[in-house]
Amino acid sequence: MAAYMQMGHHTENLVGEEDLQGFSGIVLSPMNRSFDQLRIDVMSFRDQGIADVLLDSQLYYPRTERRRLRTHTYFPSDLDTADTSDIQWWAQINAGLADYSQKLEVNTVTSPVVEPRVWNDDYYYVTTQVANDLKSKVTGSASCLCTLMVNAREMSQEYMPLRIASLAADTICDGYYVVFLSDKEPRREFDDAMELAGMLIFLIELKRTGKPVWMSFCGSDMIMFKCAGVDHCCTGKFFNLRRFTRSRYEEPAGGGGQLSYWFEHSLLGLLREQDILRLQREGKGDLLGVLHSGNHWARMIMRRLAEEKGEPWVGLGWRQYLSWFWRTELLLKDNPIELVSHWLKTAENNWLTLEDEDILLEEPRNDGRWLRPWRQALSRIKKLHQ
Repeated sequence: MAAYMQMGHHTENLVGEEDLQGFSGIVLSPMNRSFDQLRIDVMSFRDQGIADVLLDSQLYYPRTERRRLRTHTYFPSDLDTADTSDIQWWAQINAGLADYSQKLEVNTVTSPVVEPRVWNDDYYYVTTQVANDLKSKVTGSASCLCTLMVNAREMSQEYMPLRIASLAADTICDGYYVVFLSDKEPRREFDDAMELAGMLIFLIELKRTGKPVWMSFCGSDMIMFKCAGVDHCCTGKFFNLRRFTRSRYEEPAGGGGQLSYWFEHSLLGLLREQDILRLQREGKGDLLGVLHSGNHWARMIMRRLAEEKGEPWVGLGWRQYLSWFWRTELLLKDNPIELVSHWLKTAENNWLTLEDEDILLEEPRNDGRWLRPWRQALSRIKKLHQ
């Protein structure tokens, strides 16, 4: 059980920083770095005690901006035009990817996938066969994960989570690397109870195969995925690394926007600077810094707000969130459902109290409206465990 940090633009600078040492895994980003840069990063991560360096090949989207991806030796020149249902075509990519991962000396490599034109059984069959082929080519002690790119919207359809999980169960890989594709903005939470419940059921079914599950591109929804038994949750400092959307590939390299945000556990939501000051002014300061939101970086932010008003604290906000993430993920390693149920109920009540007292935050849709669907989804999951 461990949290993984997904690399973005200059994210490597955060690895090993104070109060961020709890990330035991790193997900490399070939989109942002050259091979030589990645090789230096891998050696640096090893020196800092990172237990698992994971390579995600990031071939997800044909016909998009790819930044550094084209410079990597496993990248196929015909990705935009090839028949992606052809296992032999994938076998050539896998040969290059296996060789590349060996030269990079990573611990774990994920199988390549692309967004399909049609989400159907054939797509998931090919996905699993491609993963099995890569597994057969990866040598040495490196592990191989079966990447499962799943359309989140389809998870609300009855039997779809079980159907896809049954197809994925044919993999011979060492585990699963799950990517839920969503059209939700990276800073907006999942708010469809049936869709989220289907996602959780899918993850539960994967766990029943006896293989570990990595959940990629998490945000605060990490607490929900832990309730489904996910072993390792991955996140990044930028908002576009906390949700897998097509738009994340279209944003500038800096990505994620440059506004300062504080993640608050008592509300399970994000706060702007004016929100923090408003809560303090309205006598609601007890809602700030609850549990692991009150970490080293939170204290740094409070000091900045007190002593250097108006100065940006974007980087501190990244760190405050990341510290909350790994500490909370670790807290949920055993029997998380009742604890998360309590957190959700408390957070929803806190939002209702703010609404009743006419304390309104900066962003109109930042009002905790996602918490009721989360509670509904979790209620369905709890019944499965009874």
